[in-house]
Parts: sequence; structure tokens; C-alpha cells
Amino acid sequence: VTQPAVFSYQFLVQLVRWGIAIAFLIAIAFAFSSRNAFSQNLPNRQTEIEVPAAPVSETALSTLSRVRASVVQIKGFFGSNVAQAFHGTGFAVAPSGILLSNYHVVAEHVLYPDKYRLEYRTPAGATGKITVLAIDVEHDLALLRAEKLDLPALSLRADIPSKGERAYSVGFPLDVGLTITEGVLNGKVEDSFDPRIHYSGAINGGMSGGPALDGTGRVIGVNVSGYRFEQLVSFLVPAEHGQKLLERGKGKPLDLKQARQEVARQLRHHSDQLLQSLNHDLVTQRTAGYDLPGKLDRFVDCNASGDTVSDLPTQTERIACSAKAGLYVQQNMYSGDLDFSHIVMTTSKLDAWRFAQRLKSSSFPGGGFNSPKNVAPFACKNHIVQLNELDADLLICTRAYRLFDGLYDISARVLSLNHSTHGFSSNLQLNGVDFEAGMKFVNRY
Repeated sequence: VTQPAVFSYQFLVQLVRWGIAIAFLIAIAFAFSSRNAFSQNLPNRQTEIEVPAAPVSETALSTLSRVRASVVQIKGFFGSNVAQAFHGTGFAVAPSGILLSNYHVVAEHVLYPDKYRLEYRTPAGATGKITVLAIDVEHDLALLRAEKLDLPALSLRADIPSKGERAYSVGFPLDVGLTITEGVLNGKVEDSFDPRIHYSGAINGGMSGGPALDGTGRVIGVNVSGYRFEQLVSFLVPAEHGQKLLERGKGKPLDLKQARQEVARQLRHHSDQLLQSLNHDLVTQRTAGYDLPGKLDRFVDCNASGDTVSDLPTQTERIACSAKAGLYVQQNMYSGDLDFSHIVMTTSKLDAWRFAQRLKSSSFPGGGFNSPKNVAPFACKNHIVQLNELDADLLICTRAYRLFDGLYDISARVLSLNHSTHGFSSNLQLNGVDFEAGMKFVNRY
């Protein structure tokens, strides 16, 4: 009697399962067909939202075409190697293969002519030897002659273009071939010791020494550098300095055997001009009760910072200033610059001995950017001096340049001694200066 009831119940359960499965399949099929129908009614996004291509800069294109035959790549080779050691750009400024480039492009050859040789390579692939006729280290320029090459000379524009004028920089960046970049001129850099033109376009490695041109193809400057930590901020040497070097190059060419003496002479002239420009009453600023050297001139750049956490063992205020006037001499060597910094420290938690040690260890005379292979070791002397009734520990360190007679790095640290809860450490760094002129400035500082 019970078997039919069991059979009927199981049959009904199975029937319900079949019904659910069929309904699920029907729902999937309906959703898929609806999706296809909906997508067929949608517009084709790829064709509807196409972004139009940026228009080609006709001026940049015509400028590059106009100057291509006047620009060459300059390559340096160590010894007999066929692999290059460095490269840059040069361009014709007079007949018979006379080129203008940067001093820093050919510096290794100028200082080590027995080790490095120079060659040019045209956009068409022609190669040949390059000789150096004259150098202007102060403005980072070099006048060259390319053998067996006569290129159409570009015209140099002596005046400084107006702000907002468009310009075009040409060169061989990173060995990728002749390239042109476009930017806007912003006039001479304000508050700069050395004259430079601010150019908003990109100047990449390898473009140094190439021409920067206005819209008519006249050279307004020579590519020289970009800021290390900034993008699209580049600088040009005004073309007027290239014209002066071209005139000087018409005389006796540079004797590479005497090149180091000529470089040293120009470096000394630059550092003398720098120190003479500061031959006035030095500006001071009052910090925590101390009158310390401040922004000494318009071209000196200063910034300040300090501790923001109040429960530290000491509270420190830091001031750093730089003339940003250094000249490139060779790899890992700069000359003719001035930097100084102050550290002002106070404490309410340390005893007198610990505070004095903390203050003394906060700074030490440095060596700037120069590699030990280019300069002798520092020789240092300590003095206890009185500065307006303030006792101070004066540490002076000097070192000579190995290749350039008469040039020195001078470091000075002034450390206050009078107080157990507050004090300062002030550091001065002079790079590549005449010894007597440098020591006179140290005494004024």
C-alpha cells in the first residue's frame, strides 16, 4: 500500500529538478540573445571617439631641414678604441669646417690630448678628425675645425630674443640620430652669475653643443644643460659669446701642450670675478640671536629649514646658500663656486658636554664635487678666535688642484663656544680660487 506513495513523491522531486534546470538554461539563452541585440545597437566606440592626431609643427620641420647639413655629431674615443667614450653636437659657424660646440664636450681631449681623440660624424655618415682651435671655459664653448669638411655656416644672432618667442634646439640625443625639440624662450636667467637663456624645451644628453634657433633659422644660443632634478627646464649660452670666440679663433690656434695653463688662467679669472662681485658689505641675517652671513648678492640662492618635532634632544634650524657659479672643468671636477651653510642649535634636555659634541658633529668642512684624483688631500688648522666678543673655534682646510697651478679649494668652519644651551656652526666652501683672494674672503666671512 505504501510503495505507490513513495514512487509518486520521488517522481515529483525529480520533475521539479528538471524544471529548474530547463528554466535556468532558458534564462541564460535569453540573456545572451538580449546582450547581442543591445550591443548591436551601441555605436562603435573606436570609430566614434577617435582622437585627431596632433598637427605637425611645420616650422620645426622646415628648421630641421634647413640646418641639417650644418650640424654634426662629435665623438670622443679613448686611445685606439672604436667604442666611443663620450659624444655631443657641433655646428658650422664659418667656412672650411669651422664648428662651434661646448667646452665640456671636448674637455677630456683638451686636458688629455694623448689619451683622447675627437672625430665628427655627419647625418649622412661621413666621418673625420676634429682639432680644437680655441676654448672659452667660462661660457662653456669651444671652437673646432673638422678636417675635409666644408659645411654651410649658420648665422649667429647677437641680441637676446624676447620672452615668449618660440625656439628650436637641434642635436644628437643619446645616439638616436639628429633630433629637434621645440620650446619657448624666457629671456636671460634672472639673478644668475653667468648669463644663460632659459629655454622651456628639452635638451637631452648628446645635444650639448648643438644650435638653438629662432623661427628664421638664426642661432640664438648653444645648448648647454638642463636642471638635474627638473623636467623641461634647459639653458642656452647666448650666441654673442660664440661670436666673440669665433673672432678670437682667427688668431693662433690653441696649443694643446699649453691647454692646461690656458684652462687654469680662465678658471682663475672666473673665480676672481666671483669674489670681486662680493667685495661689498656682506649681508647678514639674525637667527636665534646670531648675526650670520645671508643672501650675499642677487645671484646667491638661499633656503632654510628646521625641526618640526618639539620633543627632540635639540632643536635645529638650517640655512644653506649657493652662488651656483661653478664651471665644468672635467669629469667629476667643478671650479669657481661658493657655498655656505649655517646650523643653529638649541637644547633644554642635554648637558653642556653632550650639547657641545652634538653641535660639533653636526657639520665638517667638505670637499665639494671634486674627485680626490683631481685635488690633493686637505691640510687643516684650528684657531680659537673672537668674533664680536664671541669665542669660536675656526677650522680652515685647504687643498691644491693637481692639474692647475694656483687654484685651491678652501673650507672654513666657525663653531661657537660660549653657551651650553645654544650655538651655531657655519661652513664656507670655496672651489677653485686663488689662495690669497680666497683667504681674504674667509677673513671677511
